[in-house]
Amino acid sequence: MDIQQLLGLFILLSIVVLFIQYYKRRWPVVNFPPGPTGWPFIGTILSIRNEVFLRAIADKLKPQYGKIFSLMQDVPIVIVTGYDAINEVFQSNKGFDFASRKEPMYLLQLHNPKKLGVFLADYSESWQQQRRFALSTLRGFGFGKTSFEKKITDEVSLLLSHLKDIARVPQDLSTLLTSGVANVMCDTLLGCHYDHNDIEFQHILHVLEECFEIHGRKKSRMLDSVPISRPFLKQHAQQVIDLNEEWYAFLMSKVAEHQKAFVADTEPRDFIDCYLAKGLEEPGIFTIEDLKYVLSDLFSASTDTTSNTLKFALLYMVMNPDVQEKVHQESMRVVGTSRLPCLEDRDKMPYTAATIYEIQRLSSIAQSIPRCATVDTSLAGYSIPKGTNVVCNIWSLHLDPNLWPDPERFDPSRHLNDKGEMVKSPHVLPFGAGRRVCMGETLAKMELFLFFSSLMHQFKFDLPPGREPPSLDPVPGLTSCPFPFEVIIEEYL
Repeated sequence: MDIQQLLGLFILLSIVVLFIQYYKRRWPVVNFPPGPTGWPFIGTILSIRNEVFLRAIADKLKPQYGKIFSLMQDVPIVIVTGYDAINEVFQSNKGFDFASRKEPMYLLQLHNPKKLGVFLADYSESWQQQRRFALSTLRGFGFGKTSFEKKITDEVSLLLSHLKDIARVPQDLSTLLTSGVANVMCDTLLGCHYDHNDIEFQHILHVLEECFEIHGRKKSRMLDSVPISRPFLKQHAQQVIDLNEEWYAFLMSKVAEHQKAFVADTEPRDFIDCYLAKGLEEPGIFTIEDLKYVLSDLFSASTDTTSNTLKFALLYMVMNPDVQEKVHQESMRVVGTSRLPCLEDRDKMPYTAATIYEIQRLSSIAQSIPRCATVDTSLAGYSIPKGTNVVCNIWSLHLDPNLWPDPERFDPSRHLNDKGEMVKSPHVLPFGAGRRVCMGETLAKMELFLFFSSLMHQFKFDLPPGREPPSLDPVPGLTSCPFPFEVIIEEYL
C-alpha cells in the first residue's frame, strides 16, 4: 500500500470517526426526540437557514417530526410546542426536572461565562439564595404592592405631560415609553431618576435595546449554531461583547457611587445598598460580581419586556381603532375626567384588562422560554438526559389555531365571558410558569395597566395620513419588539 492509499484510508477513517462522534452527540440516548440529522461542524442549520423565528421553525418541522423535536447546535436542543408538553416542562409533578436554565448560547457565554445572576444561572442553592434575596428586597421596597403604585403613576404623569407637548405631530413614541418604564427600575434598583431628554440615559437605553436586538441577526445565529463560523465572525462577536460591556460599565458606575457613600447599619436607599449590606453578612455568596449580573437581569428584563409590550399596545390600537375607542369609553365610565386610572379601577375595567391580555398573547414578547434538564428524565414519552437544553415555544402556543380561533386576529372579546368578565386562560403564558416564573410578573401587570389605561384615557392615537400601515411582525431578537412606527396624538381632555 503506497503513501497515497494510506493517506486516503486515513482521511476516510477520520471522516467515519467524525460522523460517529457527531451522531453520538446528536442522539445522546435511545428515544431522543426526532429531528433533522444535520452534519458535523454545521449541525442542523441548513434545515432552518431561511427561518428567523422559532415559531416558523416549528411550523416547518412539525409536520415531519411532531410537536417535540430536536435540533443540533453546539449541543442538541429540544424544541417543545403544544400546551400539554409545555405544561409538563413548567408545572409537572416531576419537581425540578426542568428547573435549570439551558446552557447559554455562544454569544451569551461571551459576557456571562459563569452563568451568574438570576436569569442564566443553573438551578442551585446559590441561585435560590440570589432569587430569594432579590424578591424579598424588592418587596421590601413595595415591589408588586399597591404602595409601589405612586412610583409608577409619577412616571405615567411625566409621560403624559411629554405627550401633550408633542400632540398632532407624527412621532415615534418608543423612546418615551422605554424611558418611563426604565425610570421605575432606576429609582428602585439604582436610586436615581433621569429626565426623558437626558442624553446619557437615552444612550444607555439604546445600548440595552441593542444588546437584545443584536442576537436576532443572521451573524449571531451563525455564531450560536455553527461553531466553525466563529473564526470568521470575530468582529461581530466583539460587537456583542462591547455592547454588553458598555451596559455593565453603566451599572458598575452606579455600584461604585454607592460603595463610596455606603454606611453599614443605616437605612438602605435602594436595592444596591441592600445588596452591599448583604455582602458584608455573606461575602462568599453576595459578591460585587454577582451584583453586576443580578442588576442587569432585573433591570433589563423588567424594562425590555414591559416597554415592548406597551409599544405593541400602541401598534394594535392604531390598527384596531374600534378597540381603542372601547377601552377609552370604559375608562371614562369608570374613572371620569377628574383623575387618572388607578389600580383600584382594574377590576372594574374588564375590557381594558382583556385588551392587555390579548396584546400579551399576540405579541408574545418572550417568544421562547429556555430550560435545562437537571436529571435524566422524560418528556411526552421521549427520553431526556440530564443537561439537555429544552426550549418552550411560547409563541406557537399563543397562536395555536386549535386553542384560538383565527389566532392572528386581534380580539380582546375572546377573553371575556358572557357576563363581560375577564377570564384568564392557561394557554397564555407571557411570564412563563413553574419554579422559574418571571420575578417581575406582578410589577409588570401593574405597570401595563397604569401606563396603558392612562394613555387610552387621555389620548387618541392614529396613524399619520397617507402612511403605509406598519408591520405587525416583530424585530428578530431575544424578545419581540415592533419595528419603528409613528403615530399622531390627539388629546381628549
